[in-house]
Amino acid sequence: MTPMSHVRSIPTLLAPGALAASLLLFTGPALAAKPAPPLDPSAPLTEVARSPSRVWNGVVVLPDGRMILQYPAWAGTAGPALTLREADGTQHPYPDAGWNDDATADAAHRLIAVEGMHLTDDGTLWVLDSGIATDGQPAVPEGTKLVRIDTRTGEVVRTYPIDPAVLHPDSRLSGVRVGRDHAFIGDSGVAGLIVMDLGHDGAGPVTQRRLLDRQPSLTAQQPITVGGQVLHDRTGHTAVINVNQIEISPDSQWLYYQAASGPLYRIGTELLTDTSITDVELDDGTTLWYKTPPLGGMTVARDGTLYFDDVSTGSIFRFTAGRVYQRIVVDPRLRWPANPYVTADGKLYVPVAQLDRTPPFNQGRLDVQWPLSLYQVDVGALPPPER
Repeated sequence: MTPMSHVRSIPTLLAPGALAASLLLFTGPALAAKPAPPLDPSAPLTEVARSPSRVWNGVVVLPDGRMILQYPAWAGTAGPALTLREADGTQHPYPDAGWNDDATADAAHRLIAVEGMHLTDDGTLWVLDSGIATDGQPAVPEGTKLVRIDTRTGEVVRTYPIDPAVLHPDSRLSGVRVGRDHAFIGDSGVAGLIVMDLGHDGAGPVTQRRLLDRQPSLTAQQPITVGGQVLHDRTGHTAVINVNQIEISPDSQWLYYQAASGPLYRIGTELLTDTSITDVELDDGTTLWYKTPPLGGMTVARDGTLYFDDVSTGSIFRFTAGRVYQRIVVDPRLRWPANPYVTADGKLYVPVAQLDRTPPFNQGRLDVQWPLSLYQVDVGALPPPER
């Protein structure tokens, strides 16, 4: 299964003491990159959709142009976790109303709190459900799962319950990628990676392992800033979010990941899928890839270019496979640009989420300025960055 693109959400928060401890662990230098002058003028933003009353934080675009939109359960606006947006703008619960019905008794067969999506080239949509709809509450029993949907038929093919043995009491899953017949899932509650072997995908359970448990590269190392202000949780403490950004290279050889505040790391997927590799070898396999700013999301194009949504400045950056880093958009309308999606023909879709104005990060208040917009950037038409 070849990765195409993805969406992920915002996970749990850590105490200030954990932040101080993690800062002491971060000592490695970032690899040298080649900064390029910002595009001048910025690449234009084209509004393609609006949300008048619900907070979204992710999008996937199907080959026929329809969009699957992700709405976080914890953002303070009720409704379906996923919707399918038709070409005429109408929306329907996805994959159907039953999977988005809060009254459904069976938590294993409804979407409680979607924390990430990943569309692969075979038309499969992988949906990660943390099972935690309300900030600070435990996961709903049987609610923590990976859901496999065939987007060509709209049918749920299978659900994969997350094994409690790979979780901690404070775990909160956020972000999923699929490649090399494995699913790679981030734990933002207690920093770690869950690796699920899909290569022997029959009717029975699949093998799941927890790797890089509490490893510094997955642990938040600094505060998140938005518009020059440090982000706080609903109690007024500094908001700290462990690994919640995950991306896989087009050839499935590399997994990129970071805490929301940055920086970006990379590890070979061969290490993560080889059961003979030791914990020490895994630790040695992590590489600090770039000192990124706080990100609301990232995605990768088929040529290996990474696109970053910078929440600290309302900007979009690109980072080429040749390690050239360039800001391509800066715009005051990008108030917390969230999980983007890039199509095969070079169209980048970026939903504005204003998550800093939602209850978990705004002392329990919802102060979003409506409507929210989803923008498109024609990155395929941009000139290559000048070195």
